[in-house]
Amino acid sequence: MDTHDRTAQHIKDSLDTKNLAECLTPTGRFSYCALCATSLSCLYKDHVHNEFKLDCLRILCNHLKLMLQLRTMQEMASCELPLDAKVYVRSLKKEEVLKDGLMIIVQDLLLLAISNGTYDARWRVLILYVTRIFDLDLNIVDNFELQVVNCLSNFLPAQTEQEQADAARRNNISKTKRFAMIGLASVGGGILIGLTGGLAAPLIGSGLASVLGSSAIFGAIGTIGGSAVIGSLFGVAGASLTGYKMHKRVGDIEEFQFHKLSTDTETGDVHLHITIVISGWLSDERESSYIQPWEYLRDSPEQYYLRYESSYLLELGKAMDYFLSFAVSVAVQESLKYTVLSGLMAAIAWPAGILGLSSVIDNPWGVCCRRSAQVGKQLADTLLTHSHGNRPVTLIGYSLGARVIYYCLREMSQREKCHGIVQNAILIGTPCTRNSSEWNKITQVVAGRVVNAYCRSDWLLKFLYRTLSMQANGVAGLEAVQSSNDRIENIDLTSIVSGHFDYPQKLSEILMFIGINVDESAKLKHQIISTQSMPEGMCEKLNINVSIRFKYEILISVYTKKVYFSTN
Repeated sequence: MDTHDRTAQHIKDSLDTKNLAECLTPTGRFSYCALCATSLSCLYKDHVHNEFKLDCLRILCNHLKLMLQLRTMQEMASCELPLDAKVYVRSLKKEEVLKDGLMIIVQDLLLLAISNGTYDARWRVLILYVTRIFDLDLNIVDNFELQVVNCLSNFLPAQTEQEQADAARRNNISKTKRFAMIGLASVGGGILIGLTGGLAAPLIGSGLASVLGSSAIFGAIGTIGGSAVIGSLFGVAGASLTGYKMHKRVGDIEEFQFHKLSTDTETGDVHLHITIVISGWLSDERESSYIQPWEYLRDSPEQYYLRYESSYLLELGKAMDYFLSFAVSVAVQESLKYTVLSGLMAAIAWPAGILGLSSVIDNPWGVCCRRSAQVGKQLADTLLTHSHGNRPVTLIGYSLGARVIYYCLREMSQREKCHGIVQNAILIGTPCTRNSSEWNKITQVVAGRVVNAYCRSDWLLKFLYRTLSMQANGVAGLEAVQSSNDRIENIDLTSIVSGHFDYPQKLSEILMFIGINVDESAKLKHQIISTQSMPEGMCEKLNINVSIRFKYEILISVYTKKVYFSTN
């Protein structure tokens, strides 16, 4: 038995996979493929995804021996009014091989998705969509992905004499330290490649890097892979993204580094999808200022936070704290000038005391806005060059961190081969335009969810954009993005946060509200620091009740910050 066969057998034994092309009846095979075609029709209506849909259907039809049905599947995937997917689900449930459940279909799809060494984000969205149609827990996708990774990391077939000779030859011709490390060993004639794609700690000599030479997982579904395939999937860099260096600096960026965000789970160093989070400002110089808001996030077993322009974000944080403390006294003084009724009618302009202090925050805010846009373009370059390998990426950010994501996606939309990289984009309290045409471009880049989470009572964001031209279209962090594109999810956070200052300490609660996985222990903490927002009736129009609401919202923000930092 050669290396290919030994590894393929190991995958089959470990994952208990089945060749559905042989196990399903002709009706079952058609239903499986038609279900995916119908799902693609629902998920990707934009013409920019036509090539992906065709490639996806080719792989499916070839796998299920339905190439004669490819044109039919194409028509189903392009149908504006697709058939009810439940029809195909009922048909699949009649199959003998699926009598114990439909999870086998999900597993089969995952193995197909990575068979060419590229885990396209649109494939993962399709897999999750099908899982949802089956009424299965979405966590089974994460669990099976971990099984695949663990299976690869626990198997190292013995090398033949020829393979050892090949390895020695490659070591001799290695010209750099990086490629010398990559060439330390080989399996099945392929080089031993670090799987981390520049994101996790190097795994040369252990873990996933142990099995990169053979077709391994792809043998389980009858495809042909090899070290090049898996190297493509996870990347070929020997260093980690935590050691990522900018090869081409964008603008005046001084700091741009990725750091591992612990998940407190023993799932290994790499995973088949990753999450990158981006904070909006810093309260102090400690590393915990980056980590603390995200400590309960569990979106992926492999998570990173972006450390960028720390000195400027810290200066902004100090300016925001000073501005807030001064605004409290001004708000109290201003509120004493009016009765409730006269205040609601007369408080159209910002209090003079607040306007007099505007220079304290306007300058650092403007600097950080410009730099965050440049950082966004740098992030786009990082993703487009696949420093993380060819795996789906979810981006989550609040405040200026959300602005980084916005400019990242906008930059990607202007480049070639920008699709299939970003799975989800979660933008919270975003200080950028809500121009629908710009947001529609973003939806073309993102395979899954595009979330604009906003707060109608965010008086600070309203103040900061009081004189800018962006007011013509509005600010995304203050209201919904109006678009004919149904891909944009507008989520009102006014019931959770009272203003911009609340985002870091309320982040876990916000993520739960949006539908992002967080640690269960976060619920207890929310009960400790949770505060009520102003009554909805008083939050309708910021520009007609500034003085009255200003007082209460600032005091709530101050109280929340005190409770948050006292409990941490």
